[in-house]
Amino acid sequence: MSLKQDTLNILYEAVNSVKPDNIFEDINFNGGNLNICGDSYDLNDKSNVYILGSGKASVKMAEKVKEILGTKISGGLIVSHYHESIEGIEVAESSHPLPDESSLEAGNKMLEFAKSCKEDDFIIYLLSGGTSSLLEYPAEGISISDINTATDILMKAGADITELNTIRKKLSKIKGGRLAAHLKCEGVVLVLSDVVGDDLNYIGSAPLYYDSSSEISSDIIFDKYTLYDKLPKNVIERLKSEKDTESRRSLKHYILGNNNRALLKAAQKAEDLGYKPVILTSLLQGEASAAAGFIVSLLKYHSTHEFLSKPLCFIAGGETTVTVKGDGKGGRNQELALAGLLEMSDLGNISLGCIGTDGIDGNSDAAGAVVTPNLLDDVSVDELKSYLRENDSNTILAKLDALIKTGNTGTNVCDVYIGLVG
Repeated sequence: MSLKQDTLNILYEAVNSVKPDNIFEDINFNGGNLNICGDSYDLNDKSNVYILGSGKASVKMAEKVKEILGTKISGGLIVSHYHESIEGIEVAESSHPLPDESSLEAGNKMLEFAKSCKEDDFIIYLLSGGTSSLLEYPAEGISISDINTATDILMKAGADITELNTIRKKLSKIKGGRLAAHLKCEGVVLVLSDVVGDDLNYIGSAPLYYDSSSEISSDIIFDKYTLYDKLPKNVIERLKSEKDTESRRSLKHYILGNNNRALLKAAQKAEDLGYKPVILTSLLQGEASAAAGFIVSLLKYHSTHEFLSKPLCFIAGGETTVTVKGDGKGGRNQELALAGLLEMSDLGNISLGCIGTDGIDGNSDAAGAVVTPNLLDDVSVDELKSYLRENDSNTILAKLDALIKTGNTGTNVCDVYIGLVG
């Protein structure tokens, strides 16, 4: 039994289960009716059916929807972080994780497309993580540079996705249900969730979804991260004044894939490999190093008590954060793995692996890492601590041959964490 290889196989199974090719089993098109998760939409009397979408998974989702609906699709617009041709549908490449002028151009294109739709048209919007950066149209008095600065400051301060997107919505004319307000026609939103807990208010900053949570005050976030002297003055003024005159509305949303689905598939794979799976949570948040300590404490306890049944597979999902203090290379998953390795002294038959399901972890080309106690034979604890202080997990994990590299996976449902006890 190779714990490292088993960990990788379980992580890959989790990611594959939420790729667009595998999440559309409850959608079909029959006799002019589009059937989605038990609901039916008659498209026979629609002048045009358009595919719109944004996010890291939107291209692959669009290809799948086009495959299902065929010639019924009249056209569309997809915004992603890379370009791939889809016949009859425009694909606009935009910026992630920070917005830039391409995000503004994409936001303007999406607004104009929405405004051009007629009452007897129908849109299928494909929403996935990354939309907040990829699709933007700033509020009055705010520039893309301002949003970029605010996003960067919040991310480095350790803000989670709900906090980030609360602020982003207040600085935008396209988020928080504002894009939907420009549509005269009906439509649906098919969602691949990258938000812990699947809260529709925060997935992609909710361009087609609105409720009262959009009115949450910014003061709580300002106080938590002491932002008053850090953000641009005009951003502070906009957030403090809470000006909001734009109309909003919501379309019906369907969550096709999420972190919990990935965890269930991971559990099945673990069982196939001979492990007893234990799903801990899909809501893991907080500092990556603290999360690592929690998971390794479970591995330590179960590996050192002979009366407990083995082998075991602990499974968790969520999205941790990193308060950046150094200028190294890495991401939250690599940081978690490095912090976990530091806790593995004097342990034996265990492993810890974690992966960003989109294949991207922070400012590196890795998706995550797998660590085992034997790696401590090649590096000192003090050296590991120095890399952790500099937020330079990628450099040392590359030297230890512990990195996971998948490239762009075409999906995005937060992160998956696997701990094995052999």
